[in-house]
Amino acid sequence: MAYARHQSFYIRDKWFSKGLKAVKQNKRFFFNEYAFETVGLGKNMLESLKYWLFAFDVLEEKTVEGQRIHTLTELGEILFQNDRLLQKNETLAILHYHLVMNRNDYSTVFDWYFNRYRETSVSKPDLFSSFVTWVSQNEVKEISENSLKRDIDCLIQFYTKAPDDNDPEDGMFSPFSKLTLMKSERSGEGFDTIKKIIPEPNAIGIISLYYILLNSDAIPEDRLISVDEIVNGDNLWGKIFNLSRNKVVEALNILTNHEKYPIEYVRTNNLDYIKLPMISSVEYIKSELLKG
Repeated sequence: MAYARHQSFYIRDKWFSKGLKAVKQNKRFFFNEYAFETVGLGKNMLESLKYWLFAFDVLEEKTVEGQRIHTLTELGEILFQNDRLLQKNETLAILHYHLVMNRNDYSTVFDWYFNRYRETSVSKPDLFSSFVTWVSQNEVKEISENSLKRDIDCLIQFYTKAPDDNDPEDGMFSPFSKLTLMKSERSGEGFDTIKKIIPEPNAIGIISLYYILLNSDAIPEDRLISVDEIVNGDNLWGKIFNLSRNKVVEALNILTNHEKYPIEYVRTNNLDYIKLPMISSVEYIKSELLKG
């Protein structure tokens, strides 16, 4: 598991676009000693940007003819061509999903908070204490509490650092604040209270919700998955977007009317299942973007 590899920087507005564009122009960009000057970031910020691109599953490293290079993944190419400025909530939701999924072990705190941690309202000190306890129970080696504190701070800022309405030039906000998945409020006791927020399915985007279903490791060969699994399973709607069962069913009902790839309800052993069409998540997202 990995901790505090973000250099204490949550991702800022325009960073994503800068990173993808730089790699498209130069596959050795992040190995260049002066790359930070090219994109106008500090050295630690550049390391943070590289970390986020790997954590989002849009960047990969390869060795070609003995030389290490970076290239965009298939998802990275799709997003570069269609929404590299992260203007659509659907794009943000897909990247949030890949971050929480933590497939390559880059983003432990995000996986923990959305998949493991069940409290919906907690003081920041208690949130930190819970994370420290969980890490101590799941790690063989000792992890610095300073690293874990940086992870909690970054997690909160990642989803709550919104644009300053009074400053149109503000570039310090996190684009992921638009998903409204978390709120940080100052309490009378002098500490912040962190709350999980239940968004509307349309704020996440039906396209991204469908992509996540099609991309899930929980989908068996028969393409059947229970509604309970979608609500309660790791890396599925209920957990990664804080969605209630009612909100999950609301979104599923919309997908039964998809014009090209409708899902079907199936009742088996007194449980509600949905049957997914035979299309991959990448094929689906490409078809939606081309349609748009």
